[in-house]
Amino acid sequence: MRAEVVPGEPALILRGRRRILVVADLHIGLVRYADSILINKLRCLAEETKADEVVILGDLKHSLCYDKRVENLLGDFDFILVKGNHDGKLKGERELRIGKFHLLHGHIKPKEFGDFLILAHAHPSIQLEGVRERVWIFGEWEDRKIIVMPAFNDLCSSTPINLRKPAGFLFKVWDYSNANVATLDCVMLGKVKEIKARCSSTFQQP
Repeated sequence: MRAEVVPGEPALILRGRRRILVVADLHIGLVRYADSILINKLRCLAEETKADEVVILGDLKHSLCYDKRVENLLGDFDFILVKGNHDGKLKGERELRIGKFHLLHGHIKPKEFGDFLILAHAHPSIQLEGVRERVWIFGEWEDRKIIVMPAFNDLCSSTPINLRKPAGFLFKVWDYSNANVATLDCVMLGKVKEIKARCSSTFQQP
């Protein structure tokens, strides 16, 4: 089984005998008028990628309280939820193993570590010259491969990783400066430390 970024989308396909679509951080209810657009986008993406299963990697909803609208909006849409810090009172998994991949939201330390972690929660982006853009982070930590997913909901606030440390248990222990960064369109931007240096040199220009 291998992980493939869906070009142009904040989504992964885990490809093996089955095709599993993975997205994270929908935050339904953040901006209510956009919720149905977001759900329709997810439904269409599942169809376009011919996914056999869909995994939502945490923070399906935005409100910390129970929100009946979430169930109404999703209707009969079938998915597996790996619970995030916003998903109280929803049914789901704390973490999930699919082949060699260990999937978790990323807000708390997992009970065990696999060799290949896929996590979310950080809402990673970069900010250069006043422009902020969602990004992927690909790296290694203690001989484990790491993928940090961007938020599926583009209205979510994001953390520019070249300016601030992202949230989550991993970023408390991981020196991610050598991790590689890519845009949603799969353009490789270089390592985090290189992007930070580029940002610093921009500010130093007269």
